[in-house]
Parts: sequence; C-alpha cells; structure tokens
Amino acid sequence: MRFKWMIGVLLADACVLVSQGQYHVLPGKTDPGDFEDCLPKTPARICLGATGSAHCYEPASEKDYIFGLDPKATPVGRLDGSDLILFTATFSGCGSGTLTDFSLLTVINGEFLNLLPKVELTNQSEYKLWDLPQLSRLPILVTADFVWDFEAMQKSNYEEETHFAPHHYRVEAFVFDAKSREYLQRIHYQTKNKYPGLDDADGIKVLDAEKTVILAKLWQNPPA
Repeated sequence: MRFKWMIGVLLADACVLVSQGQYHVLPGKTDPGDFEDCLPKTPARICLGATGSAHCYEPASEKDYIFGLDPKATPVGRLDGSDLILFTATFSGCGSGTLTDFSLLTVINGEFLNLLPKVELTNQSEYKLWDLPQLSRLPILVTADFVWDFEAMQKSNYEEETHFAPHHYRVEAFVFDAKSREYLQRIHYQTKNKYPGLDDADGIKVLDAEKTVILAKLWQNPPA
C-alpha cells in the first residue's frame, strides 16, 4: 500500500511538472545603461513549451509604452480543454507611476490568443477575478483605476488632487461572450465616492466596497 501511495505521489508531481512546462515567460530587455533596470526596451513574452522563444505572445506596445517588466502568467480557468491564462506585464518610466497590460490568453492552433480588449491599469488600481457561474462559465475580470479630477485640481491649485491622494475610480467588468468567444466590456462607471490612494493605504480597496453596485449593473446587462 505504501509503495502504491508513493507511485501516486510521484505521478501527481509529474503531472504538475508537465503542466508548468506547457509555457514560460520571458521578461523584456532593459537599457544596459539604466542601473535601476526600470525602463523596458522590449516587451515581455509568454512562450509555449518549457524553453525557447517560438510560438510566443507579447502585449502590444506603443513607442512610449513598452510592457516588459515583471511578467506573470497565472492559470485562472479552462476553455475548451486549454488553460485560460492571465498574463500581465508592466511599463515603467522610472517615475512614481507604472502601467500594467492585462491579457487573458488561450491556445488555439498552437498559438496564444488574447480574449480581452485593451486593458491597462496604473499602479494605483485594483483588479479581481470573480467566479459568478450564474453570469459566466469563465471568471469575470473586474477592475478599478483612479481618475484625475482636473476641475478639482484647478480649484485647489493641485493641492488636493495629487497623484496618491483620494480619488474617484473608474470601474469596469469584462465577461466572456459565448457567441463571439472573447471577453467584452459589460459595465463601466465612475464611483460616487472617493477612495484612499497610496498616500493613505498600502493598497487600493475599491471593488469589495462597490460589489453590490457592480453585481446590480452586471445583472442589468448580462451576456447574450
């Protein structure tokens, strides 16, 4: 019995290793002259297989925004027998703010396919993946990112609406659409209340406080 149990453990470990070896991530290159390694020059990538640089996906980058730092790949669900992978990579201009690109990837015909529209969040944001089987068979991506109140900034001579001060937040929810077989934005709104920024909190906490509003809006606009 003990021998059979050991074989079962070894087989389970082997399955984990095989699963982890299905893809790997490669960070972008940084400027050799940048001693802080904070300015990416090439995008990060996620590639099929345990090694190599073939059959890769990289977030779309613009001239001034290259998402090459701190890449992460996390399985969050299953779609047609393949992992649904949350892939994130970050841009930094070596200042106080960063911007992170979000992708929800699956593999079709041996290549990664991003199911999300363009989703980019600053370092003063929050996101969650909610399992709501009544609304979607795949996790729902919900995000909140701070909004500059330029009118308040001008009235207060920029003293109240500083970067990490309390802000209103733009909330969005992205839900898998079975007909188009991609994630679509289902709701977006700006919070009525301001929430503490990073001057007053270790992290942004908006979504739990707004969950009742978010769920009500999702039920008003469910997937077709």
